[in-house]
Amino acid sequence: MPAWSDLASDALEHVTSFLALADQHRFSAFCHNWRSVAKRKRHPPAPQLPWLVLGEDEKTKKHNFFNLSEQRLYSIDIPELYGHFIVSSSYGWLFTVDKWINGHLVNPFTKESFELAPFPPFFDDDEDMTMTYGEERILNSDGVCIALPYKEVQTRIVFKAVLSHDPKENPDFTVIILFNELRTPAIWRPGDTVWTIIDMGTCHLDLISDVIWFEGNFYANSMSDIIFALDMVGSDPEGTKMYSLKSFESFCKF
Repeated sequence: MPAWSDLASDALEHVTSFLALADQHRFSAFCHNWRSVAKRKRHPPAPQLPWLVLGEDEKTKKHNFFNLSEQRLYSIDIPELYGHFIVSSSYGWLFTVDKWINGHLVNPFTKESFELAPFPPFFDDDEDMTMTYGEERILNSDGVCIALPYKEVQTRIVFKAVLSHDPKENPDFTVIILFNELRTPAIWRPGDTVWTIIDMGTCHLDLISDVIWFEGNFYANSMSDIIFALDMVGSDPEGTKMYSLKSFESFCKF
């Protein structure tokens, strides 16, 4: 009977298709042969409950994750996430903002990443103020410096981010963010040099509370219980009201 470490690679690869994320890492630690099979990553981890991201330890810089399936806390060293604020996750990818206020997509386990386009202005044009990203300051229209710690900007600049597809499975994916204090929706695709703002018409002051991807389109729900379909076709994407749980016609007309 052959030793466990001498099992055929194709059989071991088949075994990995049944393993959840933590079990895949335990699998890779068994021996050199199993580790080489695990590194090929032929199969994604088996479906499991999501891991909760608990943030960065200020002393060790490690990120803490809570595995709901095992009821266990993992502290993992991920240099790609040092100093990053984690906004949200989608398909196992983390949307982060670094201390220079740049956006990133990071897969914390494969270490793959995308650096996104610079964010649009943080403040609404009506406020006549602009953010200088990468520095701890805000300048008003007179050039007066108003102190604002970068950590505050990190946590406020993006409310939520969602992916249309897993970038590993579909390179033609789209990222949508709810941006700035007004939660303005904006989209980015690989190759874009700027974020494209979605025109919400006269409802631009109605804060969006959530956004999802469903059957080929993004849908958003506002604080006033209005559901929008976000049309991304063409150079000027816009939001179209689909359904309202309340009478809001006097404030929102398309």
